[in-house]
Amino acid sequence: MEYMDVKCKWGGKRQFAGRKKTCLKKVPFNRRINENILNILKDYALRHNMTDTEALESAILLQSNTEKLKGGYNMKIAIPSADGKLCGHFGHCENFTFVEVNPETKSIVDIKTMVPEDGISCQSAYWISEQGANIVLAGGMGGRPLSIFAENGIKVISGCPEADIKELVTMFLNSNLVAGENTCGEGGHCHGHHDGHCHH
Repeated sequence: MEYMDVKCKWGGKRQFAGRKKTCLKKVPFNRRINENILNILKDYALRHNMTDTEALESAILLQSNTEKLKGGYNMKIAIPSADGKLCGHFGHCENFTFVEVNPETKSIVDIKTMVPEDGISCQSAYWISEQGANIVLAGGMGGRPLSIFAENGIKVISGCPEADIKELVTMFLNSNLVAGENTCGEGGHCHGHHDGHCHH
């Protein structure tokens, strides 16, 4: 392995004229870098006869390409919903609304409402995880779905108000979302609402 496998147009009049390769595609970089990562980059540069800057640019290009494959910087928020609003009880909502957002521009990119094929229950947490959700905004949630989301690295914000979906997401993006207590209580079990509908 001589260079990181990134798509890059190399400079220089002749590719093998004894000059070091210089990447023509300059990459802006304005984030602080962890010292451990810097040491790894310096070691990589030394072993592959590159300058520290070239190693850094290669790493940034590789990260950029990876993020593009994953859908860029977008984040997917899952919300148990009914009638276009958040439903207060996770396992008894009408559907799940998935809102794709760009956290950098604080804008909504896409909104989809979906229902699992096997119906809605506390086990729907597995299905939501499979849809690629990063965050779940909920009112009340029992212990079972909370543990499923935790196992899959999905952040849950419970105690959210039963607000309009777009309004709720906008509040979240602007750090104005005030979450209360989990309405399912400390015991981790939802009580009542067994007719499969969300009651406001």
